[in-house]
Amino acid sequence: MKVVALVSGGLDSTVMLWKLRSEGHSIVPLTLLTFRRNPREIEAAKKISVVASGREPIVYDVSFLRELFDYPQHIKERVFQQFPTLPNIVIPYRNIIFYSVAAYVACLEEADAIAGGHTREDVERIPDVGKEFFTELENILNKYTPFHRIKILTPVAGLMKAEIIRLGIELGAPLQETWSCWSVFEKHCGKCPGCVSRREVFKSVGLEDRTEYLEG
Repeated sequence: MKVVALVSGGLDSTVMLWKLRSEGHSIVPLTLLTFRRNPREIEAAKKISVVASGREPIVYDVSFLRELFDYPQHIKERVFQQFPTLPNIVIPYRNIIFYSVAAYVACLEEADAIAGGHTREDVERIPDVGKEFFTELENILNKYTPFHRIKILTPVAGLMKAEIIRLGIELGAPLQETWSCWSVFEKHCGKCPGCVSRREVFKSVGLEDRTEYLEG
């Protein structure tokens, strides 16, 4: 199949790309520029996309989309009162918008499917990444754009982060090229939440973390 793949430059979407490759799919990479999107992520997404598919990603500016972290304080307080475990980096309606854009690109590129790199941890803590959500969204997209039918694929949604790392190693994904840091330094800072999570997951599976950190 020809698949439009949402690419972030991070570990999960990179392993997702290599899983699609291993299954013989043709990949059309797509990355979306949200508000304050880390330029290091974009660089990584471009580099990884070229290796995975032979082409740079299609890039669309959606910088009107903000994480809850950047919302007005009174809105954040209301949301986190109702959903205290919701990550503050969630973008409201993110996946409705992202997958609608991906479906548009799929129509333009005559692709058969669209895909994202969601993990089992995402499914457990974020409302718009579960099987029910994507089943309903796929039905809506196909019902109301009947001249181009698509499938929504989430190739690593059943895997925990550690399992995704193992799969990436097995598939030969360039994990060292991915970007997890919240900073814009030349190297990963080593101490932000993104770096801490990255270090912990490599350590948990007993694999060498070849990432260069500013702070050991």
